[in-house]
Amino acid sequence: MSMSKTLDDWRADIKEYAPLVDLTSHAHNLINLALRSINEHFGKEEANRAIRDFKLEAKGWSQQ
Repeated sequence: MSMSKTLDDWRADIKEYAPLVDLTSHAHNLINLALRSINEHFGKEEANRAIRDFKLEAKGWSQQ
């Protein structure tokens, strides 16, 4: 049994925490973790797509 998160799981995390970036200190860290995991397991283009889809550039992230 695999305990790995799917791409949809990571994207759901980002969707949940993106509105909280300026409100809670842990939201930024959790989004960083999700983006790193997406990049590592699903590729840079998927990580960039998440940045675009969740408008994270406006919150300080940049596409690679």
